[in-house]
Amino acid sequence: MKKTHLVAMLKKEFCQIRRDRRLFPLIIFAPVIQLFLFGYAVSLDIKEIPIVIMKEKQDSYTNEILLSLVSSNYFVIKENVHSLYEVENAILRGRVKAGLILGENGINIVIDGSDNNTAALIEGYFEKILAEELNTSIEPPGIIPIFKILFNPELKTVNFMVPGVTGLVLLIITMVLASAILVKEKEIGTIEHIFVTPLSSSEVILGKLLPFMIIGFFDLFLVVAAGIFIFKTPFKGNFGFLVFTTFPFILTTLSLGIFISITSKTQQQAVMTAFMVMLPNLVLSGFMFPVENMPPVIQKLTYVIPVKYYIIILRSIFLKGVGLKILWRETVILFVFGFTFLFLSISAFKKKLS
Repeated sequence: MKKTHLVAMLKKEFCQIRRDRRLFPLIIFAPVIQLFLFGYAVSLDIKEIPIVIMKEKQDSYTNEILLSLVSSNYFVIKENVHSLYEVENAILRGRVKAGLILGENGINIVIDGSDNNTAALIEGYFEKILAEELNTSIEPPGIIPIFKILFNPELKTVNFMVPGVTGLVLLIITMVLASAILVKEKEIGTIEHIFVTPLSSSEVILGKLLPFMIIGFFDLFLVVAAGIFIFKTPFKGNFGFLVFTTFPFILTTLSLGIFISITSKTQQQAVMTAFMVMLPNLVLSGFMFPVENMPPVIQKLTYVIPVKYYIIILRSIFLKGVGLKILWRETVILFVFGFTFLFLSISAFKKKLS
């Protein structure tokens, strides 16, 4: 091939990229968004950890401990309770990450172990503060604190990762598959066949979604089975409730993928857009980096991240064994997401038809 031919081909390809009004912005903004998310939103430091206090003993030493906890900026005391049941219930419901019990005969610390990395850091913070108080106290009581880790006593990483990976697997598979459904029909020229059928927009979209929803549930069973039988991850909850809460999540990801497919001109655009959407879901979902560690502005952005709520549900079902009574808020939010994106997809397809 002559050099002039190669130069002409390169010019042609770059002109096509530049003229593509949807692909060109993705090339420019995708790296910037990734840099922003990983550089600004992701933090391994933990501050202002919500805790509850159960105080049975009132003396100068316990007062000094509470003062040190607050002044350290590691902890925020959310409430004072009067029983061990209240401590563990607050942790079970996700209101706090730990509970400090200042008893007559000793100090007990109860920690939520469903996130093993966070639990280990919380234990280290408590040990550091209590050790400093023992060293500086005029009359140290000689009490050794006793730690109790709930839900994941051995702090196994696999118990934390398997539920989160389940959510990400479903997100990636369903969204990538759905994002290519209709745009593929455009490229091969069969989209006109759909336009002339007597089916309504709703029937077309649902007809496209249902096969992939079945695939999504198949993958759910596969990943959960592998987690339980291969990785020995405990499953304390109700599997029927897991299926029930998975439905709105898969509906959300498939509907969002369909919407991307409808609004894209090529499969390349659709796949890139899908990955652009998936990236914030990965970083801001709490899959690896606790949402509480993120800046306040970023924490507000996580309210519109569907996979965040699904991972909370997954980890709560797997490790805590809770149901709708505690997870009703996350379940309702997922249903709202699911039907909202389904409505947007149907509306976008109607617009295409017209």
